[in-house]
Order: sequence, then C-alpha cells, then structure tokens
Amino acid sequence: MSDLYMQLDEAQLNHIVGLFADLSPRIIRLAFHRAQRRTEGSVRQQAVRMMQQRLQLASGAQKRLRKRVQAHLKPSAADASEMKYWFGLNDLDPALFRGGIRRVKGGLMIRGAYYERAFVAVLHGKKKVMQRVGKAAYPVVSLTVPISDEMTTALEDELFERIPDIFLRHFETDLRGRVTSDAWKTGWSEKNLAAAEKNIQVW
Repeated sequence: MSDLYMQLDEAQLNHIVGLFADLSPRIIRLAFHRAQRRTEGSVRQQAVRMMQQRLQLASGAQKRLRKRVQAHLKPSAADASEMKYWFGLNDLDPALFRGGIRRVKGGLMIRGAYYERAFVAVLHGKKKVMQRVGKAAYPVVSLTVPISDEMTTALEDELFERIPDIFLRHFETDLRGRVTSDAWKTGWSEKNLAAAEKNIQVW
C-alpha cells in the first residue's frame, strides 16, 4: 500500500468554484465530496483494467479484482487543494491468472513459481488453491499470489499523475449538474442538506 500526497492546481480549483459562485458553499462542499468518491471509483476501474492487461489475468477477472483494489482520497485539514491519496493492492487468487495452475510433484506451479505442498480443493462448489503449513494434512491456508513491486510502481506512476485532472473533471461535471437540475434550482430543504452533510468528511 502507498500513502502519497497529491496537489490539485489551486488556480484551476478556484476557477471552477468561481464559475458556480451562485451556489452556496455548502452545496459546493457536497459536490467536492461527490467528486472525491467518483475519482476513487475511476482510479479503481482504471487500475483494474491496467492490471488485467499487464498481469495477463483471465477474462472475467475484473469483477473479483475490483474488490481487491483500494483507493482513497482525503483532503488535507489545512488545504482543500491538497489531497492524501492511499492506494493498496491485496494479494491475488491464483485462479485469476491466465495459464491456469499446473500440478507437479509435491505441489503446484503457478505462473512459473513452485509452491510446495499446495493443492486445489473444492469448497462450496468452487475451486480454491490451498497450501499445507507443514508436512501434516492440517493446518492449511488459502494461497495467494503477491503483486509485484513493479506493478504497484507502474500503477502509481501512470495513474497517480492523472488523478488531479480526473478529480477536477468530476468536480466541474457535478457542479454543472446541480446548476441545471430543477431540484437544485429550487433548493434542497435544510433538513435534506443537513442530512447529506452528515455523510461527508469535513474538509
């Protein structure tokens, strides 16, 4: 996992806010938070697509992979234009990789690596790769394949540099939607606005 700090272009951020000066600061704050969540989703989706291509994952792996990719953005307490970016990758199920799993004497071969005392079991109707901890039949653990440091670095380098643009695009799109929406033109009730604010982080 990685903790990095991303600096939004303050001039661009202020320019976008200035375009929607008629909206109240509370509504802009809600739009900022929603852009945050959408940016996280975009980063996660692009990371999954990139991993599937570069790690040669099996077709249909995206749905399972999305659950194992984490991406979070959090504004700095001192400066809303500074965002803390957390990105983490969990180890992957061997079944996600193309080429399958090959049984060999004493264990399994997975992506060219030998795993001693590993075996394939069927649990609840699904194949699961397990590994014995010792020479005895039990205990056993689920076997996972770690993500290479090179893959993590590539994701950080190639995705991270695009995050500010992704965020600003979502932020402006959300604000434009609020300006053109009849519901936002007539204004939310104080009760609804207060309820929405309870669900977001303070920035």
